[in-house]
Amino acid sequence: MRIPLAVLLAATVASVASAQDKVTLSNGDVVTGAIKTMADGKLTISSPLVGDITIPLANIANLSTGAPVDLLNTDGERFKRRIAGIEGGDLKLEGDIPSLALSRLGQINPPAKVPESWTGSLTAGGWITSGNTERRAIGLAFEAVRRSEIDRITADASWDYSEDKATGDWVLNQRRAGGGLKYDYFLTKKWYLIATARVLGDTLANINLRFTGGFGLGYQWVENDTTNFSTEAGLSYFNENYRRDPVLNVADPSVDYLAARVAYKLSHKLSDTTKLLHGTEAFPSLEDANDVYFQMKTEVQTNLTASMIASLGWVWDYDNTPATGRDRSDHRVLLAVGWTF
Repeated sequence: MRIPLAVLLAATVASVASAQDKVTLSNGDVVTGAIKTMADGKLTISSPLVGDITIPLANIANLSTGAPVDLLNTDGERFKRRIAGIEGGDLKLEGDIPSLALSRLGQINPPAKVPESWTGSLTAGGWITSGNTERRAIGLAFEAVRRSEIDRITADASWDYSEDKATGDWVLNQRRAGGGLKYDYFLTKKWYLIATARVLGDTLANINLRFTGGFGLGYQWVENDTTNFSTEAGLSYFNENYRRDPVLNVADPSVDYLAARVAYKLSHKLSDTTKLLHGTEAFPSLEDANDVYFQMKTEVQTNLTASMIASLGWVWDYDNTPATGRDRSDHRVLLAVGWTF
């Protein structure tokens, strides 16, 4: 019985050893254990002798796994394969995908997929003053985003209303409402197709309805937990329908034209609780160089609690050909509190 038992023990030890992952360093040292993860150019392996070890990928000469591991490439594709080694700058894999260039390796054992869900915010602001100045105002804003591996949906809406009391009667000095819907379909991890539509009504600017709708192409330069930055370009249909001027009792004729749409959007965390939001969307006409409209938004948003936020924002609307008697520029400074979801 001693010989069969010894053979069995030797086979068991060999089986366990062969099932371990093995990392060969550039200096010839070998580390065995279980690979936990590889991300941002660094691999972490758990050694039974010394615990977790983090090794820069640049210092690894060879790599193999005893069992299949989860792999994520730079295009966002996931698959499970056993790594047989490194050869000529490629990971040698078992199965129908024989190799993967190290330059296209995103992660080993990436985190589990986060279920698709909507995130966003709802904010409200307003004030009432009495005495020498009689004023009341209210504003609401909503934004929601749903991001999956292949697409992104963005929806937003806002409403602002205010009036002053000067000679006994309340006089309207702000009433505008608008919203937008945007769909992005990712062709690669960076490039995506765009379909977008937006509407706006502004009583004081004499705009009954402004509508823009179009398509284009975008590029996601950065997308991580700290910074998101993207740029977009495309074509859009632009239409403005004006209200009847209460003094002149006439309405400007509606205008519509084909416009280019160029935009960028930045989100950056300034700290664990505060982030900067900034973006611009412009519609220069392709038919008349004088017809140009754009909107620029800048906002600082900070967390008061886990779900409650406060924000201070500035919005600049510019229309080079406004309704008769109206200014080209509108500036709004908004202070609000709200909730995230």
